[in-house]
Amino acid sequence: MVKVDRLPSGNYRARVHTGNGKYKSITGKDKKDVQLRAAQYEAEIEIANNNGASAMTLNDAIDGYISQKQNVLSPSTVRGYRAVQRNATPELMKMKLRDIDAEAVQRAINDFASDHSPKYVRNAYGLITAALSTYKPELRLKTTLPQKKKVEIDIPTEEDMQKLFEYAKDTDMEIPIRLGACCGMRRSEILGLKWSDINLEAGTISINEALVLDEHGTAVSKGTKSIAGTRVIRMYPFVKTLLERAPHDGKYVVTLTGTQITKRFAKMLKDCDIEHYTFHALRHYLVSVMLSLNIPKSYIADYVGHETEHMIDTVYGHIMARKKTNVEDILQEYFTQSVTKSVMNF
Repeated sequence: MVKVDRLPSGNYRARVHTGNGKYKSITGKDKKDVQLRAAQYEAEIEIANNNGASAMTLNDAIDGYISQKQNVLSPSTVRGYRAVQRNATPELMKMKLRDIDAEAVQRAINDFASDHSPKYVRNAYGLITAALSTYKPELRLKTTLPQKKKVEIDIPTEEDMQKLFEYAKDTDMEIPIRLGACCGMRRSEILGLKWSDINLEAGTISINEALVLDEHGTAVSKGTKSIAGTRVIRMYPFVKTLLERAPHDGKYVVTLTGTQITKRFAKMLKDCDIEHYTFHALRHYLVSVMLSLNIPKSYIADYVGHETEHMIDTVYGHIMARKKTNVEDILQEYFTQSVTKSVMNF
């Protein structure tokens, strides 16, 4: 019920919220009359708003949702949302909100899941539900989503990496590959690395920002992926030497674009007769090396910019399992020899 206040003049006033932080004042001498007129006006606004929202398509609702959060979302997140908007559940995107119900959403997700990965389907559903909860909050969904699939990541072998290091020597890909494989930097962090972030005297690299593509395909600077992503790491001597020798021209350490790095990396793999890996796999290589050296997971997470050790367990679980098997083999060998000696001495 609308609140009615008594004014110094003796009249009564009710303020009705009309949206966007604006209010309409309704005044009169009779309190009940003011209260009734305010309630009627509030109902008219609600009906108008509901009719306006219900006339929107899901595509319109997503536009509105993105617009509301434009300044708090990462440019790469917005770009991902736009890709979902263009490609996911096309029939549902064209439907009016008034016609969308739980059955329509389930049907659209079921069709979309037939030829898309569970992860992409879940990402699309997340955006759809966010837009619906904003513009059609009364809709209750209990959508069945495709089961998550455990994806085992590909990790370059030592032999693969030796080939890549050698092939990249004295090329414009040498620094990106070394920063990825030996410093655990993401491609976006490598692209955003400035010479002012390099402290050759201290032998450290400060990772403060990343370069990503926005929804228009333009490279823009943003913060790191997470709070943990902002970090200072120590350079290994060969990385420091490489950066010392590199021409310090311009603002950024690497002048290639993200697309150029990806395409050149793929060509290098082909030229070296190495199975295909993404550039991001260089980070996986570093983590696998650290795990094999028994480096604590807390240090690994800090070095590569993960917020918790949980990511190490989740992403590299199969490495941990293999490592556990190796440890068990060592223990087996130890106790076999120990028991054998005990029996012989007895």
